[in-house]
Order: sequence, then structure tokens, then C-alpha cells
Amino acid sequence: MADDEITRTFAEFDGDNDGYITAAEFKLAMNARREEVSADDLDSIFEHTDDDEDGRINLAEFAEAWNA
Repeated sequence: MADDEITRTFAEFDGDNDGYITAAEFKLAMNARREEVSADDLDSIFEHTDDDEDGRINLAEFAEAWNA
């Protein structure tokens, strides 16, 4: 996938444009795509993606997960 697609998708998920995706933003973005995300799914996604364990996903973490 092209980096610009990753960046565009990250921006779509980053609802407040602060450079981070929170669990709430992730859930909203998935719902906007008409995809349900359970609390367990969110926990798993953040556990595997949030490398610095700050409770948010930054662009580098998002890109790494995207390319995994």
C-alpha cells in the first residue's frame, strides 16, 4: 500500500486531527465504514498496535500495523 493511502486512512480515523487515534475515534471510524468493533476487538487492536502503550495509536504505529 502506498504511504499516502496509509496517511489518508490515518487522517480518516484521527477524528480530532491531533495526530493520534484513540479507541473512541477508532470505533467511530469503523462504524462510519459500517463495520462493528467490539470492546474486545478494540482492546486487542490497541494491545498489538500501541507500541508505546500511551493509549493512542500514532501514525508510525498505524503504518507498522497496516504493513504487518
